[in-house]
Amino acid sequence: MTRRVSILIATFASLRALAADSSSEVAFFESRIRPVLIDKCYSCHSTEAEKVKGGLLLDTREGIRKGGDTAAAVVPGDVKGSLLIQAIHYQDDLEMPPKERLSPEIVADFEKWIAAGAADPREGTSKTIASTIGIEEGRKHWAFQPLSKPSVPDVKDTSWPKTDIDRFVLAALEAKGLRPVADATAQELNRRIAFDLTGLPPEGTSVGNLDSQIAKLLDSPRFGERWGRHWLDVARYAESSGSGHNVLFPLAFRYRDWVIDSFNADKPYDRFVREQLAGDLLPAKSNAQRDEQLIGTGFLAVGIKDLRENGSHRFRMAMADEQIDATSRAFMGLTLACAKCHDHKFDPIPTRDYYALAGIFTSSEPMLGARRNRQRDPFAAGLLPMSESPVIFGDKDMAEMLRERVDLTYARLKVRDEKWRILTEKKMSVKNVKPDVEEMLMRDPAVKALADKADAQEKRYEDLRERYDAAMPHTVMGLRDVKPADCAVHIRGEDTQLGEVVPRGFPQVLVSAKTKPVNPEQSGRLELAEWIASPENPLTTRVMVNRIWQHLFGVGIVESPDDFGKTGQPPSNLALLDHLAGRFIAHGWSVKKMIAEIMRSHVYQLGTAHDDKGIEVDPANRLHWRMNRRRLDSDAIMDAVRSISGELVLERPAPVIPATEKDDRVKSMDLKAWFAPTRHHRTVYQPILRDYVPDEWSLFDFPDPELVTGRRGITTVPTQALYLMNSPFIVEQSKRTAQRLQQTSTDSSERVQHAYALILNRKPSDEELRDAAEFLQNFASSSSENANAVAALCQTLFASAEFRYLY
Repeated sequence: MTRRVSILIATFASLRALAADSSSEVAFFESRIRPVLIDKCYSCHSTEAEKVKGGLLLDTREGIRKGGDTAAAVVPGDVKGSLLIQAIHYQDDLEMPPKERLSPEIVADFEKWIAAGAADPREGTSKTIASTIGIEEGRKHWAFQPLSKPSVPDVKDTSWPKTDIDRFVLAALEAKGLRPVADATAQELNRRIAFDLTGLPPEGTSVGNLDSQIAKLLDSPRFGERWGRHWLDVARYAESSGSGHNVLFPLAFRYRDWVIDSFNADKPYDRFVREQLAGDLLPAKSNAQRDEQLIGTGFLAVGIKDLRENGSHRFRMAMADEQIDATSRAFMGLTLACAKCHDHKFDPIPTRDYYALAGIFTSSEPMLGARRNRQRDPFAAGLLPMSESPVIFGDKDMAEMLRERVDLTYARLKVRDEKWRILTEKKMSVKNVKPDVEEMLMRDPAVKALADKADAQEKRYEDLRERYDAAMPHTVMGLRDVKPADCAVHIRGEDTQLGEVVPRGFPQVLVSAKTKPVNPEQSGRLELAEWIASPENPLTTRVMVNRIWQHLFGVGIVESPDDFGKTGQPPSNLALLDHLAGRFIAHGWSVKKMIAEIMRSHVYQLGTAHDDKGIEVDPANRLHWRMNRRRLDSDAIMDAVRSISGELVLERPAPVIPATEKDDRVKSMDLKAWFAPTRHHRTVYQPILRDYVPDEWSLFDFPDPELVTGRRGITTVPTQALYLMNSPFIVEQSKRTAQRLQQTSTDSSERVQHAYALILNRKPSDEELRDAAEFLQNFASSSSENANAVAALCQTLFASAEFRYLY
């Protein structure tokens, strides 16, 4: 590959990553920056102000960057050089807003926004620009059109397609004079399927029957953990409220587990949608079903909340805004929240439609599952006790349960490590230990003593767990209806300037004669859920099959998975998208069947090889002439390393609810104590706190849990390489992996082969085998222990691009 072509590929990859990031940055502006500008600044610094002060206009991108009589108000990427930041800090005789300083949290939001590039979608010279298209004209947009039923196209090369998916892909390629590249190797495909379905490396390098491999992994509990994590990104899942008073959502884990279980059970996607929006309003045949449906409404409860405003009209409207944004982006790929302050600038969504939806959500209230202590907890009334006689389980009990759970984890690990030590001394493998060997190990005095301590520890923990389970079995985060009421238009989004009252309903551009009106006796969430989950809604199935395609190919047929509107990207192959959407409905909205059908296609099984003509005609690979190289995300990297080292605990951990004796804010808590019990488990089970995402996760582009994130940004920065070279975590996991290798064989060549099989899931070439043997020999000659040499080899493989990428 020439240097010029390499640069071009890197450039296009960077542009795609930038496009993915920009959507989340715009969402941050819309949810965190624009409302403050409207509320605090527009009265003096907008084109509608009676007198524009200082010549400064803040209601357009051009105005805020140009600045007023002094200098630029905002310099993208330069926080210190932005005059607006000085003003809101009350520095250098600048004081904005003049009557009331912004909170430190809002100031931090503005600094974060500018540092990230000050994304700002506002065009023109006034914030009151009318929508560029009307309702009827807007219905002509491709995403608002009913699903088509495209005929499977004829192709010239009839030998290449394995499925109808391939025929749609190949027809588009042949129209451009392109050909697919060669297939992936068996080992590459084996690794690709394992990571795509489970987020974990395959078990060994042997490749079996493709269909049976897919079926086995789809049935694995690991599938729900992987694909549940994808949805949790979209659901902006977190276990704390964020904003100024960032407190725990102690029962958010129930929604997380519900999502994982739903994917494992292959719950039909239309049902999955309905339960998240209106599970509390759906009929139930049993208490268990009622509880499960109620947990699903956690989708609407886990979003960011400014608890300092609790109880106020502003709080209620802010919560409805967040719910409208999450619902519209997650299920329909629409940015409906952009119509809060004015008619949508690009899509046919008038402000009236926004407040028609707002009335639905303000006719509901969240049950945040906080503990009963009204003096300390503003959401104590939000408990939803569904059991008749709840058992008291206090904060001290929770603190003790946490300690016991941590001690139990380490007690069991000590038993395992002692067994490993004995097996290593006897030069026996720790893999697939036979029953007679296990019995021999348990008779060892040291192992028995440790096991007895662990059993006693487990008994103490289980006693506390039983008391907790009796106290909190049916207390969940969720939603319930309150007295229904329509919502008034808030002029310019301000809660003090109310206009006409709008009947509750749905966006006009998508309403048809079949749309069921809102029940005046309820909130309208049930009708909203039915409308979104209807096969007649042209967006819902398109959005979901696009998400599935994206997770399997790295890029969706629509590159902007959360925006199918005018500012989003058009589909690269609309016929294929609608074909998949139709198949999805025909398969009973089964996510597993949709995944399996795509994986069996020839296009999914392609290699990632370079092709000169493909690069020239379709440099971004939108036509799928090859498979995209995909970097593992932060979850897969961390989980895979732990799995390879033997440290990963696959069982679902028990819930951990730390005590909040005095100060319930996250920043005042001992976070190490909360993270400790799950640090050996999969990352999906580890706490996700707003404003406290672990640095190593953020380093590999873990998404901001405040925002709907359908596509994670993928960056390649030097600090990632430095982390893999120097972090204590990778060093420790490399040592553990080396211990596994030393227990398999005393022969260095066999150890190298096993290392490649474990970490890269393939056999080393003869050259790699020679180089590794030389590396071990040279390293060991300068080291007191041969184990250090093997650990260094493991760390080298962990740091390689081949480990981080799927080919």
